[in-house]
Amino acid sequence: MQKRVTLRRILTLALAALALACLIVFFVICGQLGVFDGRYFAVREYAALLDTMDKVYIGQLVESDVSAAAMRAAVDSLGDRWSYYMTPLEYASFLDNVNNSYAGIGVGVVADDERGGMLVTFVYRNSPAEAAGIVAGDTITGIDGEDMKGLGLNDMKARLARKIGDTVRLTVLHADGAAEELDAVYSYIFVDPVSFEMLDDGIGYIALSDFDRGAAQSFISAHESLTEQGARAFVYDVRGNGGGRLKELTDMLDFLLPEGEIFVAVGKDGREDITRSGPDFADFPAVVLVDRYSYSAAEYFAATLREYDRAVLVGEQTTGKNRVQTTYELPGGGALHISSSQYLTKNRVSLYDAGGVAPDYPVVLSDDELSLFFSGMLDIEDDPQLQQALALLQGS
Repeated sequence: MQKRVTLRRILTLALAALALACLIVFFVICGQLGVFDGRYFAVREYAALLDTMDKVYIGQLVESDVSAAAMRAAVDSLGDRWSYYMTPLEYASFLDNVNNSYAGIGVGVVADDERGGMLVTFVYRNSPAEAAGIVAGDTITGIDGEDMKGLGLNDMKARLARKIGDTVRLTVLHADGAAEELDAVYSYIFVDPVSFEMLDDGIGYIALSDFDRGAAQSFISAHESLTEQGARAFVYDVRGNGGGRLKELTDMLDFLLPEGEIFVAVGKDGREDITRSGPDFADFPAVVLVDRYSYSAAEYFAATLREYDRAVLVGEQTTGKNRVQTTYELPGGGALHISSSQYLTKNRVSLYDAGGVAPDYPVVLSDDELSLFFSGMLDIEDDPQLQQALALLQGS
């Protein structure tokens, strides 16, 4: 009798424990689904919306396009120009870009709101775009016969993407207003972000197109090569540089600056995460060339060198950015690129609040000079910003 009671008690306790475990699992799953914070109802609402569209819409519904647009709109609603959603295809292209290799035709573009389409800001040498006859200052207004007017930049880039080796037909509006149909082959483009040369009077010139993977080592190698050739001063050109990886930036600053703070990140909780440089550094007079297209790591690079009195700045006011982005891969193969912290200079200046970095010596390129610069065809003697930098260093 006692054994039956004990067995019954054990079974009761076991069932109670199982029920409790199931309840805990239920609440955990509900918590992950956002049932208790409204996310479950938002997901349910979206599913109902999609289901209704599928049932009653008289046109063709492509659910993947709808979902991509919904996720893009969700991130856009943050109002942060540096945060965005990427489709799987866009994410693959993004990964190529941050490794200084990418699939494309070999152009840099920005949205051309005035003419509609993509304004070509530069063309890589030996690229399919150069072979097709595209030059900086052109506007791509159509892709394979489809007008780009009214589309966002990401949507236009997505329509340009295709398989390696495929040919894309582009409607190109030249700066003189003439329109032309041009064919370019979609290919892998490998780009060294650093170019350098020794100029007259022992002045080394280093142009840096981005701060993506490999940029720091390439920059340091260029610097050491010019030093061995007898460079006594340097021009660092970050015009048109849109930034890149934090590690590449801090490695360069560590090479150029004495011991001290070289990067200050401020997390969501308000705490500072400080990166410091070591005691060894390259001790040379320097000028940094900046323009309206220098932002993120490029303008931080310039601002920090000036705060350490290691360089003066020539050119135009920079963009003004003070946020670090982190990329999170999503289950469907896309990714979220989102602002996860802010950054300040050594002197605790927010470049966003400051409206960018103002040059010590303002020099503005004309539209023709800017077009030639981005196409790599602006000669040294015809570049007023570079000439101003050389004049400053020749007297040092």
